[in-house]
Amino acid sequence: MNIVHVAGTKGKGSTCAYVDSILRAHREAHGVPQKIGLYTSPHLIDVRERIRINTIPLSEELFTKYFWEVWDALEQCAVSENRDPLHKPVYFRFLTLMSFHVFLREEVDIAIYEVGVGGEYDSTNVVEKPIVAGITALGIDHVRVLGEAIGEIAWHKAGIIKSGCPAFTVTQEPDAMAVIEKRARERNVNIVEVDINPALHAVRITPDADFQRSNASIAVELAKTALPKFDKDFNPRNDSLTPEFVRGLETVVWRGRCELKFEQGRAWYLDGAHTVDNIRVAAAWFGGESRRRYAIRRRSSSVCRLRFSASNSASRARRSNSCRRRASSR
Repeated sequence: MNIVHVAGTKGKGSTCAYVDSILRAHREAHGVPQKIGLYTSPHLIDVRERIRINTIPLSEELFTKYFWEVWDALEQCAVSENRDPLHKPVYFRFLTLMSFHVFLREEVDIAIYEVGVGGEYDSTNVVEKPIVAGITALGIDHVRVLGEAIGEIAWHKAGIIKSGCPAFTVTQEPDAMAVIEKRARERNVNIVEVDINPALHAVRITPDADFQRSNASIAVELAKTALPKFDKDFNPRNDSLTPEFVRGLETVVWRGRCELKFEQGRAWYLDGAHTVDNIRVAAAWFGGESRRRYAIRRRSSSVCRLRFSASNSASRARRSNSCRRRASSR
């Protein structure tokens, strides 16, 4: 199976969504890759969101079918080896195993996998040779499992780097970068550091912030590396993006991540954060969006009225133009 593997503390889900959207846009224009799998976590509303094919969550019918196929296969295997069939993999590991089963049975051409926790010992890290691996921004999280220092965490994240597999990382803190580069050298991999792509300044990235441009930039590199596997005519350029890449970046949908919804005259700002750094980013996004919307309301509250009146005595038209500014609270 052709795997794009993504680890990181911040932005790995958004990066996976960008890669999926870019590949979808390329498929719509060129017919390949025909089937694109996407495995992410956690889900927002329904567990089926974790396993998608061509951006669409698995149907209830298919989810149920493949769930019980995996469940029954595990029980049969346990019985044949004289083990307790009631012992099953924990929740995330079961769903990861199920995702591989789904993508193989559905014959997907390429699957994008988001690491659950860490990387080295994560249940997604069973692929011997993905077609490309990427590491998004690192921070302090899951310290009981990964360690309290950024270097320790980087060691785990870099565990998805495989010999003979292209690998990319966004710019990291020096301690983290040193560990990632060391682990890459151990596997004879020349890991490429990805800066914000200058071509993205002409692309509508949402939210309009550097952290999201960083996610989009590494997603571009991952997609550029993966696509030649399916499209022999694909010839990426470093200084520009194809229309399909632009469309994929601008039309990506990633619910609950820097999402703005309107309902009954109210604006809802939806995002999540599980580290101190992420909380700062979420707060900055909320503050920026709030200020932007407030400025728009202030501008739109300026109402210009054009009035016409006629003088009976002079029988000629008199025009007056008046503008008044309504209080923003009205």
